[in-house]
Amino acid sequence: MDSDKENVRIAPPRKQLGVRHLQATLMALCCLVAYALRANLSVAIVAMVPPPSNSTEERIGPKSESSLPSLITLTSSLQVFPWDEKTTGLLLGAFFWGYMLCQIPGGLLAQRLGGSRLLAGALFVTAAATLLLPLSAEYGGWMAVFANRVVQGLSQAPIFPSIYNLLGVWMPPTERDMIATCILAFQMLGTVIANPLCGFMAAQWGWPSIFYSFGMVGVATGTAILHLGADRPALHRSISPEELAFIETSMNAAEPNEVRPETPPTPWKDVLSSVPVWMVWITMSVQDMAYFTFLGTIPSYLAKVLNIPLEENGLLSSLPYLTGFVTCLGFTAATTVVQKRLSTTNTRKLFNLIASVGISVSVVLMGYVSSITASVTLMCLSMGFMSATFVAVQTNALDMAPLHAGPIYAVGNTMAAVLGALGPYLVGFVVTESVRQIPQRL
Repeated sequence: MDSDKENVRIAPPRKQLGVRHLQATLMALCCLVAYALRANLSVAIVAMVPPPSNSTEERIGPKSESSLPSLITLTSSLQVFPWDEKTTGLLLGAFFWGYMLCQIPGGLLAQRLGGSRLLAGALFVTAAATLLLPLSAEYGGWMAVFANRVVQGLSQAPIFPSIYNLLGVWMPPTERDMIATCILAFQMLGTVIANPLCGFMAAQWGWPSIFYSFGMVGVATGTAILHLGADRPALHRSISPEELAFIETSMNAAEPNEVRPETPPTPWKDVLSSVPVWMVWITMSVQDMAYFTFLGTIPSYLAKVLNIPLEENGLLSSLPYLTGFVTCLGFTAATTVVQKRLSTTNTRKLFNLIASVGISVSVVLMGYVSSITASVTLMCLSMGFMSATFVAVQTNALDMAPLHAGPIYAVGNTMAAVLGALGPYLVGFVVTESVRQIPQRL
């Protein structure tokens, strides 16, 4: 009997798709919705804060009055706010002030309590704050909006540490890297979907409709995760014994009859003294600063520098993220080929080099072009190269310590969030000096 039991436990499940793939789908959906909720203000603020009448003098794009018909029509019938560029930059970075504070506590909670419930709770709180944002703006001004976005950042802080925790306990090592990269790619897809929808809704029904619609989507997604997700394979009511045994045996985890295996405490002394871990944190924080700054400022750049109307703004601002999503899938496929010739470490280094050089060259070149087509093309290229970081750096914590990936990732994401909070504010500071100089100064 014992030998038969062992044979069942080492054999892969007969079904190609199992409950673990349902969990991966829920994590991907969470990434998509979380980033849609995170990014919606960057488009909405273009309608909430119309450009001053004298701000078109140094723009790159066309200067005719007909270039902003949707925005003019919208702002004539809805409340708008006289916030300057520094204030809007502060608001676009407010999310990250909350985001940085709860990364490490979120990672520790995910490790101790499990990630599924934290994902659902994070989406519920973020969705509630999103639904309240129009009222915050109307009755509390920019300070209330700032506080609202800080709350959203606080609530979303546990999301990625929780996802890394779930990947560490749900995904067998043979599947983990590819599934993790595909899940992370959905954060870009969330922006691809959100930006054009935000532009359309703001132009057709007014900017408050953005927050009401996305808030309801967040509630629905959190409900789905709460009912269909589980913190560990052994706790899911629908998983088959065959798949459960396969997952736990693949990762040398606890026996199937143990309902709640205890995760060992994170060895912080070893983590903090590890040079490779610090290199991952530094690289991750610098690359994520560029990503977070792009996330918050691309729509404003298109509106105030390239003079793009609101509806077209939503479409064009989604193109870089669509490029990033597609190239991320391409880099994921390329990784499986490269790893046949190179070690995992050298594969990570190769794609990190591609990402770093590609991003740097693309962003620098943006300072020397004057056409809309060239600017948008370079933004797409930079985001395409940025997607290489998902196979180069973002999954490194899973390579180093799968059971402690959540807390390790949380520290790196905290460092990235600090820089991400400063990025939009610095852009707003630069804009106040000269709109035309934005590309060069960045």
